[in-house]
Amino acid sequence: MALCLVWIGRLVFFGVVCLQSYSLASYPAEYKHDDGFYALCLLFVPALVLRFYILCEEKKLQWLFAVWLLYVVAFVILIGVIFGGSEPIEEKLDKEKFFGPNVLKMTLCLSPFILLLLLSTGTDSIAYRELIWMLSLRIALDLFDGVEMLDVIIEDSEDNNAISDSFEKAILAFVCISFLLSPLQLIEVKLDGYDDWKYDKCMMISRTTLQVLGVNCVFLGLRLALFLKHGKDASIFIAKNVIVISLGLFEICSACKCCGCEYDSDF
Repeated sequence: MALCLVWIGRLVFFGVVCLQSYSLASYPAEYKHDDGFYALCLLFVPALVLRFYILCEEKKLQWLFAVWLLYVVAFVILIGVIFGGSEPIEEKLDKEKFFGPNVLKMTLCLSPFILLLLLSTGTDSIAYRELIWMLSLRIALDLFDGVEMLDVIIEDSEDNNAISDSFEKAILAFVCISFLLSPLQLIEVKLDGYDDWKYDKCMMISRTTLQVLGVNCVFLGLRLALFLKHGKDASIFIAKNVIVISLGLFEICSACKCCGCEYDSDF
């Protein structure tokens, strides 16, 4: 039964990626009136091809980080097309159209779901699933964090652009950086012998430091600016950033065996 669910999840992964790629490509195609933009769907093909190859060669399971990297690169390019440029598409979104702001938000929110499908259906190994589960939830939470920041830009366009263009560009830049950094978390997981999955201590320390300083501290600063200067209600995700920063510092102290904390290499 478990193996059957794994295969169903794998099929759903391919279907959801195709659905998201088509939906994202539909925005420049419809709002720029150029069907050639549907070719952007091809950006996701390398990730799907590599995932299919790993299905055939399960010994290459550690390459899942490369699948996610290829997916994220394609995803960020589409985000740049929709939110970037001199005339961003997100400023032209029409609520009366099917491909409006609400569908765009739902499409962006598919990324955490895609990540969970990718990692949870990697193999039916119990040791792998136990280790990857908490990691996948952590990455998914960071993805939702970035999507929520994009939602701020979308809602601002609906509210007659109360936020300056330079501030929106700063939000977009750091969101894209946070997405591109997400594959680093998968490199922490390594196979040490047959079916013996562990965390790479040095990689964990480097990634956690980068995540705390380059992502959550930056997002915290941006949200505080939105809250104090523009009156945007960001209290929930401000609390999330504070919690993640605190947990990140605890992880670093545990790994370095300082401040009375000790890292468990078997975790």
